[in-house]
Amino acid sequence: MGKILNFKDIYSWQELFDMTFDYLTFLLEEDKIKPELVIKTTYDILNNAGYGYELETVRKEYYNHD
Repeated sequence: MGKILNFKDIYSWQELFDMTFDYLTFLLEEDKIKPELVIKTTYDILNNAGYGYELETVRKEYYNHD
């Protein structure tokens, strides 16, 4: 039998945060984008996509990989 994969695990947090930052640059000037905005926006994206991460977990991942 094959191994069951959990597709809800994030393997590249840095890429996710970079993508969120790029997304925000379409909406705001770059100097107005602060780390907390990237964290909260990433959390909202994950929450809307059905991932079970809490805001504090996303915040810890941001500062661990920044």
